[in-house]
Amino acid sequence: MIPFIAGIQALSSGTKIAIATTLATALFSTGLYMGRQIGVSSCYEATIEAQRHAIETGIKQAVVSDQTVTRYVDRVQIVQGKSREIIKEVKVYVQDTCTLSGGFRLLHDSAVNNELPSPSRIADAETISVEAVAQTILENYQACNVNAETLSSLQSWVKEQSAIR
Repeated sequence: MIPFIAGIQALSSGTKIAIATTLATALFSTGLYMGRQIGVSSCYEATIEAQRHAIETGIKQAVVSDQTVTRYVDRVQIVQGKSREIIKEVKVYVQDTCTLSGGFRLLHDSAVNNELPSPSRIADAETISVEAVAQTILENYQACNVNAETLSSLQSWVKEQSAIR
């Protein structure tokens, strides 16, 4: 070890500075290279993890969507089945043979469209049987119940999708 120190002492100051600068540059370059390699590797790992998470989340969302659609279709079929049974009973429960005025029909049709009926159209409005009115109202309730099931299913789907992390 002593000859090494003696060899260093024999060098000129400029040579010592050049050797020190070369060693510092080599260490610095090695540090940069290693830092870049670690950074790139970390970036790749983060990208792979993000993609894995996105795939897992997509699978979970697809499962929730399939379950929601299945529940919705089943529930709508039940609602429509019950409604058809009720509509079949109109003849049993509505045995009145009277008719309602054309004004009633005009008022009902305008209410469906959320508008005020035109009084001038009353004279042209056709009368309607109570049985036809009952059937129309029941069909409207069926549509309303299907819409309610649709809304409930959509709300459930949104809540379940929001819970997926």
